[in-house]
Amino acid sequence: MPSIFRQTVAASFGLLALATTGLGAAETGGAEASSGSSDLAVLLQPTAASRPRRDQHGERPTPESLRDRLVVVSFVSVGCTIVCAVRTLDLDKLARALPEPLRGRVSFLALDTDPTGDDARDEAGRLRRFAEGLVGPTTPLRFLDADAAATAAIADRLRYPARALPEPPQTILVFDRRGQIAMTYGSDPLDAPRLRRDLAILDTFEDGVGRPPRGTSEPAPTH
Repeated sequence: MPSIFRQTVAASFGLLALATTGLGAAETGGAEASSGSSDLAVLLQPTAASRPRRDQHGERPTPESLRDRLVVVSFVSVGCTIVCAVRTLDLDKLARALPEPLRGRVSFLALDTDPTGDDARDEAGRLRRFAEGLVGPTTPLRFLDADAAATAAIADRLRYPARALPEPPQTILVFDRRGQIAMTYGSDPLDAPRLRRDLAILDTFEDGVGRPPRGTSEPAPTH
């Protein structure tokens, strides 16, 4: 019979998990992630040829700078449909509404799926204009640029058809405090109350979902 702890986690994390497959390199193409790479590190730089991602402020997020934080990842493009725009507005609203101290331990990243080319400065400027026009200059969301190789690799890992690009996937990914994939959601419409509850629970797993959370000595479920 499952323990109360396992039942609670299963009920609270009523979602499709990618933990069994992670975000490792695709079966064909791309660069193999090193054995020490986290899922988040692979997402930020999915191929050896991918340039480092930068946000709309020109800052570069790294696995080190995001360590010990929960990370919520969505996908956007400057020309995306109203569905994508509404999803981004909902995530901005959720990010602003998280209570302290949880708000300070969650990062929201929005990955571009419509790279303009090799000019990173132009890409950052385009994303900044898009972000400020949609959610304002003070948004907690960080809009990250991409190149064609990175976009193709991520679409492959998510089993997202290349022909659908640049329209972004509807998927939302959540990474634990050690950078491993913990949850994935189909996001339209965004279930903000559920995501907020799940983030609060996931935050108690200080050493990631593979270790017991605070207040319990029982191992976290692996299935």
